[in-house]
Amino acid sequence: MTVMINAEFKAWLQQRFPGRVKLDESMAKHTSFSVGGPAEVFVSVRDEKQLTSLVTACVEAGIQYTVVAGGTNLLVRDGGIPGVVINMKKGFKEMTIESVGGDEVNIRAQAGVNLQTLCRQAIESGFAGLNFALGIPGTVGGAVIMNAGTSRGAMADVLTAVNTLMPDGTTKERDRSEFILEYRRFTLKGISPALENQVLVTGVRLSCRRADPERLRREAKTILNERMQHHPIGVQSAGCFFKNPPEGDPAGKLIDMAGLKGRSVGGAAVSEKHANYIVNKGGATAADILSLMAVVQAQVADKFGVTLEPEVKIVGE
Repeated sequence: MTVMINAEFKAWLQQRFPGRVKLDESMAKHTSFSVGGPAEVFVSVRDEKQLTSLVTACVEAGIQYTVVAGGTNLLVRDGGIPGVVINMKKGFKEMTIESVGGDEVNIRAQAGVNLQTLCRQAIESGFAGLNFALGIPGTVGGAVIMNAGTSRGAMADVLTAVNTLMPDGTTKERDRSEFILEYRRFTLKGISPALENQVLVTGVRLSCRRADPERLRREAKTILNERMQHHPIGVQSAGCFFKNPPEGDPAGKLIDMAGLKGRSVGGAAVSEKHANYIVNKGGATAADILSLMAVVQAQVADKFGVTLEPEVKIVGE
């Protein structure tokens, strides 16, 4: 049961984070779907010290907290999010380079770094390994939590360490042997399912190799052109909505073969360009998107016997 935030705790938040606390903040402003009800309290943090103090205060008070950054893989229900929503997008922007030796280099990036900023910096510096992520929206932290990727690769291919913050306030840099990266999932080894979603990633170490920047630019142009041709760009969506099944055809092909391109509920529609995108045509609600999700799941299951699972994280009430 979520503990309601009392006036005393709200006052403490406003004193501790002056100018960065909003009450009943519409989450439609903070998600790429542009839908969602209000956050009971929305707090922007700038660094690990602020984040730690906020998380530990919430835990001690028994108040639910939810972390968002870019909001690009997130669907917030129309009832909003109870408790504290923590926004890391305003901070955690540092990037540094470590030379390992030979052609190897490490990039250290904090969780709030924009993923495309990281990709562009790697290209201009002549560091290969991150071009697979070109065109994937969001932040580095979100990309790790989702093990974001494409057919060209995934975060699992380059991630060698993560900096974590636990609910008790402890921080640690964990190397690859301490965590598991699966399809669209990151978790720590040995952690209980109840705590899995409360592990916060504050920074990463990525392994790259030196390469010709001009070659990387040409490769980047090819990748981005392909995305422009096959993915809906400049629309309100959360990227690919469903996970690809472990076997057989990918989700987009199944949805297309089920004849669902263009199917709509209210302001939500299955993209005509890529069937694994649900888009907000304008004026959609989270309920519209969830209803359309159910229609797609039911018809794909009926026609092909495949249960599609959402890749998009669904939160709120």
